[in-house]
Amino acid sequence: MTKRRIKANQLEFLQSELRHWEETGMLSADKAGELEGLYEIRTVSFTKTLLYAGAILIGAGILSLIASNWGEIGKLAKYLFILVMFIGCNAAGYRLERNFPKTAKSFFYLGVLVFGAGIFLIGQMFHFGGDFEDAFLWWSLGILPLAWFLRDKWILLASSLFTLIYMTNGQYLGGDEVPYWIVLWIAAIYFLNKKIGFLPLTGFVNGVLVLTFIAAILNAVLDGVNSTAYIYGLIYLLIGAGLIIKREKIHSVYILLGHIVHGGAALFLSFGESWPADWIYLPFSILYILFILFLIKGGSLYSIIILCGMIFRFYLDLTFDFMPKSLVFIIGGLLLLGFGFYFEKQRKKGGGIHA
Repeated sequence: MTKRRIKANQLEFLQSELRHWEETGMLSADKAGELEGLYEIRTVSFTKTLLYAGAILIGAGILSLIASNWGEIGKLAKYLFILVMFIGCNAAGYRLERNFPKTAKSFFYLGVLVFGAGIFLIGQMFHFGGDFEDAFLWWSLGILPLAWFLRDKWILLASSLFTLIYMTNGQYLGGDEVPYWIVLWIAAIYFLNKKIGFLPLTGFVNGVLVLTFIAAILNAVLDGVNSTAYIYGLIYLLIGAGLIIKREKIHSVYILLGHIVHGGAALFLSFGESWPADWIYLPFSILYILFILFLIKGGSLYSIIILCGMIFRFYLDLTFDFMPKSLVFIIGGLLLLGFGFYFEKQRKKGGGIHA
């Protein structure tokens, strides 16, 4: 039976639990040893590191050689060289995949690098023009099918990052145009991430991509409207709050993103300049702090950080010039001690603590 690979701290926890159940008589020493033998520490593969580093160095070296002599090479030779390199890397990966999967993957990664570099170099060669970000879109489109075919999390992460870079195009963030079709790409990345094994980092990047797409829509809809800062803040506040309210149905990385979004939006809205009238920000901040206290009562650890941020924001704004600076740290320490005592009390009562 293949051993299950886990992190060192997870194995230590497992060993301590097995010893506990062995001491209580729930498990025999032989059974505990048998269960422990089903696990091993997950280590970084030296072979895999060498292969991937080698692929990156080879790709960088070849592309550097081409770029340094770009003006001396004919257009047909340039195009054929890039095409042969791309096909050769993927063909080598395909041939080696069965017997040498790690080496094969390094060739596939090299092919991804060659494909992206080829997009930029061919665009320069034929003077296609367009925005710099457009090349990242084509790069993302080209490698997404490969991520699905290889079931590779890291190529999928690269695809999501390239799509996010594309969405930073000035015409989208400036409200001139909204690429509605990008919704299909966001959905494809989301479902592929679930299909091939969820990678939290890809989920986070895809979540930021969704937020950027919403920003593009808002910029287009609110173009020409005055004093829209509070509208942006309220919408993102609702989005972030919605993510943490639906916490039972989504991955923890989206809950983290929700806390970041609603906390950042609330901090932005806590300044009077964000609102059409200066007096609104204070009652809003009070209501928001009450909402955070409600989340803390439910056992949310992230909400403590947000609450401390909001308190310090008002404390520094109102009293920093009149009180000793050391008092800031004392109050912060008292807050953390108080919340620590509260959570310990909740844990003894059996209350849940979560993000």
